[in-house]
Amino acid sequence: MFLGYKRYPFRCVANFRDLGGYPAGGRAVTRYGVFFRCAHLGDACAEDIQLLRRLGVRRILDLRYPEDLARVPDATSRLPDFETLNISLMGDVSPAQIDVNAGEEDTLTLRGMYRQMLEHGGSALVSAVRALVEAPGGAAFHCFNGKDRTGMLAMFLLSAAGVANCDIVADYEVSHTYIEHCTDDISGSHYKNMKWTLQYLQEQYGSPTGYLLANGLSPETLAALRSRLVMPLPPL
Repeated sequence: MFLGYKRYPFRCVANFRDLGGYPAGGRAVTRYGVFFRCAHLGDACAEDIQLLRRLGVRRILDLRYPEDLARVPDATSRLPDFETLNISLMGDVSPAQIDVNAGEEDTLTLRGMYRQMLEHGGSALVSAVRALVEAPGGAAFHCFNGKDRTGMLAMFLLSAAGVANCDIVADYEVSHTYIEHCTDDISGSHYKNMKWTLQYLQEQYGSPTGYLLANGLSPETLAALRSRLVMPLPPL
């Protein structure tokens, strides 16, 4: 259900946003109500869970390490009408090995973490895309703050849909504003981190979509993703 928001006003869940509403090349736009990105759902209250149901969310994809799920499980994981899948995007990179200076405000070193994700988490990223495409209804995906791993997956989805890099960077950057009231993470989401990532993917794979295909995403799944997420605009 499209309730008229780009960012949804959850009471106890931060950074909950719809990937709909972006120009997707020609006279096309990304469709509302298909994919949502957010911070973790560990603190979701009854009102939040009801809103998830109204939005048609049925599958929730948790991108954190398994030990993070055990420490802060999603409130929805205990409810039978939500299906929760865990796909950790960092591959075999342990939390202690993540290459980022998290103590530097609005750091540009997040690109080191993103490169590790790309180099070690290719199969996980493809599995995450496939899990969203095959979701039986609306799907939400998150890490902890909904900023880095979530931002990378959102980038791949939007790029595959034909969304321009400027909109992808803008979607990434706004996370810092939406989470600053509820976290002590000062690493931010500086736009240069995502601009670097997109440039890296362009140079190494031709595009973010080229990366997904090189890591095992089938052309059929890519076509299904575009069919789910992209809709034509009506005639003027």
